[in-house]
Amino acid sequence: MRICLDPGHSGPVEPGACAAGFTEAALNLAIAFQAGGQLAAKGYDVIYTRSGDIDTDGLEFRAVIANEIKADLFISIHCNAAASAEAYGVETYHYPNSAEGRRLAGCIQRELAALNYTRDRGVKENGNLAVLRLTDMPAALVECGFITSEHDRAVLVTDEGQQRIAQAIVSVTRNLFPLTGETDKSYNINRQQPPKKINSLFQKHPFGNISL
Repeated sequence: MRICLDPGHSGPVEPGACAAGFTEAALNLAIAFQAGGQLAAKGYDVIYTRSGDIDTDGLEFRAVIANEIKADLFISIHCNAAASAEAYGVETYHYPNSAEGRRLAGCIQRELAALNYTRDRGVKENGNLAVLRLTDMPAALVECGFITSEHDRAVLVTDEGQQRIAQAIVSVTRNLFPLTGETDKSYNINRQQPPKKINSLFQKHPFGNISL
């Protein structure tokens, strides 16, 4: 079972939303690595659209990667932002008229809302997001919280908060796409450090049963 995780934005070239010294690109990557580490430990084949800072602000390449590797599932991980610091909450998007995407988005949204760390903003359709429009497999884009909200940011920037969000994503993946004879390749995810820079646009997960 091949899972494509898409940490939104790029790094210095396109950091996404920024607040209080944090960048969305860095937080997205941290959550993706937490989720990918747990999935790889269970035997899933995990591919990232990026595993560090990249020198592009493009979007289509992310869908191209997922399609070329024939991923079974695509999840794009983001943090939200707003002009008002009062905006907060989690929401998940799917492509209009995609029954599988709607189901995936609904499951992710319910799992994250159940954590009770922020407001449930619901499941939404969006036909303009390239990563949902151009992917061939069930796909969802999750906005894990508002980086511009002090309330949400207190969760998004911590290891514990990132682990909880990642675990929700992992739970949905395992429930929707269970593996036969799952095995736990026990290791401490907290001790694993993602690479600072990559030479290509995507890599397999460097932990668990997946090698670079």
